[in-house]
Amino acid sequence: MRRVAFFLNPVLTERGQGRAVIERCAAILRDEGCVVEMEDTLSAHSAGDQAREAVERGADTVFACGGDGTFFQILQGVAGTSAAVGVIPFGTGNVLVQNLRLPRDPAAAFEAQRSAEAVPIPLGQVSCKAVGHLSERNWYFTIAAGMGIHAALMELSPNGSGKRLLGRAAYYSGGIRLLLAHPIQPFDVEVTGTDGAVRRFQACELLSVRVPEINRWRPGGNLESPELRMAAVPYTNRLGLTHAMFHAVITRRNGRPASGPGLPYPQYEEAAKIKCRPAAGYSYKAPLLVEADGEIIGVEHATFKVAEKRVRLLWPGTRRS
Repeated sequence: MRRVAFFLNPVLTERGQGRAVIERCAAILRDEGCVVEMEDTLSAHSAGDQAREAVERGADTVFACGGDGTFFQILQGVAGTSAAVGVIPFGTGNVLVQNLRLPRDPAAAFEAQRSAEAVPIPLGQVSCKAVGHLSERNWYFTIAAGMGIHAALMELSPNGSGKRLLGRAAYYSGGIRLLLAHPIQPFDVEVTGTDGAVRRFQACELLSVRVPEINRWRPGGNLESPELRMAAVPYTNRLGLTHAMFHAVITRRNGRPASGPGLPYPQYEEAAKIKCRPAAGYSYKAPLLVEADGEIIGVEHATFKVAEKRVRLLWPGTRRS
């Protein structure tokens, strides 16, 4: 590290001693002769541009100081560059931190990454129509992206006071409310397998996963894999979705890609590309949302694949490939 940029999510780092922790980390690097910049993210959608500009100014290392959403936004600006990227956790879920086996304590996480290897990670890519726009754009992700009720959950209070005050409890309570009240809606899926075979089905929940673990759920992704890990629930009713979610988290039992009659189980398979679109002739009662790494990014249609771009992720310890 010679020139380091810290990007702080002010909503998260203003709590407690968050900003003071980052200032101490910056002081350590300055004492070692590094040039250090500290900058608040001006907005969720500006963070990527800010990070890109820092790299263009010569930053060789960028730290996202916040949650998974902060890392996601900064990732849009550093994907495909030579900069190493780390994360200082201040968020609610901290799923990327969980999968990198980093400490949840921000200062300890910084120390773990300070001498870590920068590992080139293949990124997930989702193409979709951006919210409020007619044109499509590409987004990169490191955790998961998909469609279904889980995306509606991300829209509940992504930046609100409820999430900041209640943390994961806000998500759990919101998830229960959605499961009881949100419409279970189908969408068409076309998945291209790793062998090139194409399969079509209807789902009510789908995630393209890059990581092995998302809190208590173990979908079995792999950050270094050139393939996506698809997790899906075939179109079903409320009882069927509850059944699938229970087995996904509690028993970890799963079904084959072509499940038979009865209550569904979660289905997992490796995929090269996944396309999702609204089911023909179905009247939607709620928008069909697209999310990536916990951020709502689009509506109606989405295509998921592994991107050509990579990110150089600070990953302490032994590589997992």
